[in-house]
Amino acid sequence: MNRNLLTLLHSSLRLNQFKQTHAQIITTYASLTHTLVKKLVDSSLLGYARQVFDRIPHPDQALYITFISKYTKLSFNKEAVKLFVLMHGSCTHMSTRAFLAVIKSCSGFSVGSVGKQIHCLVIHYGFDLDVYVQSALMDIYAKNGDLFSARKIFYGILVKDPVVYNCLISGYSKAGDVMAAECLFDEMKERTVASWNSIISCYVNNGYHDKALETFERMQAENVPPSQITLVTLLSLSAKLRDLKLGLKVKKLIADSKICANTIVLTAMVKMLVKCGAVDEARKEFDRMSTRDVLAWSAMISGYAQNKRATEALELFECMEREKTRPNDVVLVSVLSACSQLGSEEAGEYIAAYLGTEDMSSNVYVASALLDMYCKFGNIAKARQIFDAMSVRDIVSWNSMIVGLAVNGFAEDAILLYEKMKETEVKPDIITFVGLLTACSRTGLVELGLEFFRSMESQYNIEPEIEHHACIVDLFCRTGRLNDAYEFVCRMKMEPNVVIWSTLLSASRTHLNVELAELCVEKLLKLEPENSGYYVLLSNIYASLGRWQSSFEVWNLMKNKRVQKMAAYSWIEMDNMVHKFLVGDTYHPRSNEVYSIVDGLALQSIYAHSDVDPIADI
Repeated sequence: MNRNLLTLLHSSLRLNQFKQTHAQIITTYASLTHTLVKKLVDSSLLGYARQVFDRIPHPDQALYITFISKYTKLSFNKEAVKLFVLMHGSCTHMSTRAFLAVIKSCSGFSVGSVGKQIHCLVIHYGFDLDVYVQSALMDIYAKNGDLFSARKIFYGILVKDPVVYNCLISGYSKAGDVMAAECLFDEMKERTVASWNSIISCYVNNGYHDKALETFERMQAENVPPSQITLVTLLSLSAKLRDLKLGLKVKKLIADSKICANTIVLTAMVKMLVKCGAVDEARKEFDRMSTRDVLAWSAMISGYAQNKRATEALELFECMEREKTRPNDVVLVSVLSACSQLGSEEAGEYIAAYLGTEDMSSNVYVASALLDMYCKFGNIAKARQIFDAMSVRDIVSWNSMIVGLAVNGFAEDAILLYEKMKETEVKPDIITFVGLLTACSRTGLVELGLEFFRSMESQYNIEPEIEHHACIVDLFCRTGRLNDAYEFVCRMKMEPNVVIWSTLLSASRTHLNVELAELCVEKLLKLEPENSGYYVLLSNIYASLGRWQSSFEVWNLMKNKRVQKMAAYSWIEMDNMVHKFLVGDTYHPRSNEVYSIVDGLALQSIYAHSDVDPIADI
């Protein structure tokens, strides 16, 4: 029976089978308790395993180490350290294995509070000269930025292998000391692929992109085959630089060297392609993946959303649902963004309902995206309800609500919310001030708007960007102060963009300021010579003043330059699908039905405004 139980414990068991086996062990085979606990830990039934463990009078070292290692692996750092303290207090025999198990968990704490105490125990038990323990201690010091302690251990190691060098290089990288990392790499007598990865990552993370590429080429010249980590780092660099040529070079390297790319590498490939705008190529890579985790799905869905391909983002999310893959916050934020882009309230409400069932609405990123979506739909009441229910609010949450209130006409509420934000620890950023300046612009609060604009640099050390200057121009224009607006534009340190000149042109039309309008059109045609709207607007200004000859001249100029008037589309949402129409459009698959109904409505309208009775006529 004992042997049968051992065989059973080494097989795959369900929870109820574990409980039945546990009952037999309690009544008959107490010596198998340790084996049961190890099996429960291996099966990730940690709660159950811990209950059994806590009832063992004297757990041995191996059992403690099994638990501590599992906690560390799952990043349950507090539980790992607490159990190590319990082990030490129970006078259980200590070994290097026990220390190695707990040292890794110390990276989740401040070194001063936990790591150094463990280090003291290492010295007390005489394990401070063990090379594996030294490497582990040096790693946690380096990861926590205590490079003085890390260097002290490093120079105390008599025989240094590549692992200890890599630890310190990574520490220098995190601290931004590229030169020190470089010197350490150059003095290495023996380098592994991990060493090359460490220095390449150091260059990439600290903005030395050219050096990263040079080092990779040097790595190839020395015939060091790249690892999966090398490939992911290079693909991430390609994405960061939006360098499709480099990304395709890495892709070719994978194909030519027949490296077996895992899900992580392929996901990095998809991310690189979407960041470089090659969305269709990214989808091909995504479809070729044999297995897809949530990160792969999020890379492709967010890629569609970021490249304004909202319909495809929503369609892929539906595929993800069908495959029973639970979305993460990145996926949900991207899907909510796609709903906002489409202006599809029906799809938005569906996603909002889905969030309620999946208990994801409490996530600060998802909640912020949700309230932003409602703001863009104009449903401020719902957005404010979500905002008020948030237990934690970051700068994105505050900004979404402030901007949402401002653009939907609740300017005073936006300013009051900003005053409330100032009472928290959250500091305003460039988007906050875009919202505030928009609020002032919508309500004509010129002086308050200028005060906010000046406070950006004076109080928060934020240099105003082109968007903030555009808001001030709009503020002046809405209040009829065109001269002030133009003088402000002339004083700008940066070159005015299309938005700023367009705002001035639009105000010039409202106030029939021909001279300023002509100046604005001249500037705009240099920036966007193919945009017909500027010609049309200037022509309309001339027409409003009765200057018909000037109006015709503008139209003739537009004709001579072969500038086409941009078509205006109508949009309508039905059955969770957005339909787009152009004047005289016959491309829609149901255009015949549409025109038939429009003609019918037109006839009804004629009859409604006449004395004729259509029924009597029949």
